[in-house]
Amino acid sequence: MNQNQIKWFAAALMLIDHIGLMLEAEPMRIIGRLSFPLFSWVFAQNWKRPGDKNPLITRLILFGVLSQIPHMLLFRNLQLNIMFSFAVAALTLSYIRRFDRKIAVLSTGLVSAQILGVSYGWYAVACPLLMIRWKGGGSRLWWFGWTIANIGYTISCKSWIQIFAILTPLVLAYYDTSKDQKPTALEKRFFYYFYPLHLGGLAALRTIV
Repeated sequence: MNQNQIKWFAAALMLIDHIGLMLEAEPMRIIGRLSFPLFSWVFAQNWKRPGDKNPLITRLILFGVLSQIPHMLLFRNLQLNIMFSFAVAALTLSYIRRFDRKIAVLSTGLVSAQILGVSYGWYAVACPLLMIRWKGGGSRLWWFGWTIANIGYTISCKSWIQIFAILTPLVLAYYDTSKDQKPTALEKRFFYYFYPLHLGGLAALRTIV
């Protein structure tokens, strides 16, 4: 699998997850637990590339605003959508680069994500950070951090199905960097448009049904 294929796969899992929410189908929601960590891995690959990150942060916030009303209609709560989750993660990582007191900055990012009420809370910062550190099959230290983060979030979100996110590296094991291709303009922006559109479509269906 290449990076684009993993991104498409993550989008498919997210769609399955959200349809499962509507149908109250637990098996579909279990499958969907891998979606956010996979998107976090894609985010991490983009983040590691050199260049100004401000356009990325601006884009995440813009599409977060566009996605928020459909998100609230579908999930029927006031939680901020994952565009804002990744925006908080990106801001945290930006400040970690700039300042020496990295632990303090990271702690602030984790707490801020929780207080702001973004989707996945503190895990929205921890997961992308761990994915930035993912290399090959992952070191013992990485697996320890990954396991603790997923168990911790499963406990804090009070949803036992979240533990299945821990299996995400099994998908990443199929990633082959030699198969990566330069994405087309559509592939680069696909998720930004797909996210609010699929939320709006499903929210409309849920309202009608």
